Amino acid sequence: MLSLIISGVFSITNNINAQTKNVNVDNYRFDVVVRTFPTKPWNPLFFNYCVALNASAIVQKNISTGEVYDAVNIEAQRKIQDPNQAAMILQLNLGSIVINSSKVIDDVKTKKNKDGSVTVTHEYYFEVLYNFSSSYEIKSNGKTLSKGEPFSNFSSRKYTSERYKTYKDASDFWNNNREMIITNLYRDLSLTSAAQLSSTASSLYGFPVIKSHVLIKTIDEKKHNENETFRKNVELLKNALQAMTPETPMDREQADALIKYFKSIPERYADPNSKADARLRYAAYYNLCRIYLYLDEPDNVYKYADLIYTNGEDTKDAERLRNDANDLKTALNKTEVKTRHF
Repeated sequence: MLSLIISGVFSITNNINAQTKNVNVDNYRFDVVVRTFPTKPWNPLFFNYCVALNASAIVQKNISTGEVYDAVNIEAQRKIQDPNQAAMILQLNLGSIVINSSKVIDDVKTKKNKDGSVTVTHEYYFEVLYNFSSSYEIKSNGKTLSKGEPFSNFSSRKYTSERYKTYKDASDFWNNNREMIITNLYRDLSLTSAAQLSSTASSLYGFPVIKSHVLIKTIDEKKHNENETFRKNVELLKNALQAMTPETPMDREQADALIKYFKSIPERYADPNSKADARLRYAAYYNLCRIYLYLDEPDNVYKYADLIYTNGEDTKDAERLRNDANDLKTALNKTEVKTRHF
């Protein structure tokens, strides 16, 4: 299907002038999943790490330590149990919930009616003010590399129940469900602390997987000869990008076919005095930049970003694309890994 679309365009549109004086270029946005590079690459780049969990007895009563242990990770690094074989130790400390106050709140609302009378309504809910502390350290050979405090003992936190029609209903809810509510709080607080440690460690030393928002260019000009073929190839490009995984790069055969098509646009629509041609060239150059970004080839991005600038349409995009290429090249140069897919 891909080859038919791309090969067919040359016989259909070659040397045929556009039927409109302009081309409407639209943004086409979607999400892809990509792997990013560590901000502080470790030496060696890939290493073993272990997790040390220091949890109070009350924490262990309310949540499985194994669940918390499993939630602490450095993406793309190997977790082991023996600290003597680990290049890095992730230590998570979980404290206890201290309840400072618990009471029913009467939320009074007044409403003035059209006749001037006032209606008063009451809604009741249970409020608990409490403290909880957690902290973490990332260590290597006894040296602290990073530390943080997801929850501080000095800042009060609040739990509120749903609203009830009577004071008794709100009070009974807390009395009947107190243990379950506290267990849920311990679980949420512990797993949130583990997630923050994992996020920090993965960002610094791992290869975290993220959902990235992608923008490519399409056209919407039914009177233009290139409209249908351009749009079909943009859809193929979207599918190729969304088929990527952190382990699997864009299919090279597909990418090369799309590169061939988008490179053909400036060759076939080369009139320097045609607004429509200039807009088509801009959309093609932009999509080539995006393809090369996801092929991890920043030098090719520079080439087509510069062509956007000299083409004269939407030149600010040239700078933005060059900045994306700079960020990618800097990341690639920090490690011996030259791909975001492994």
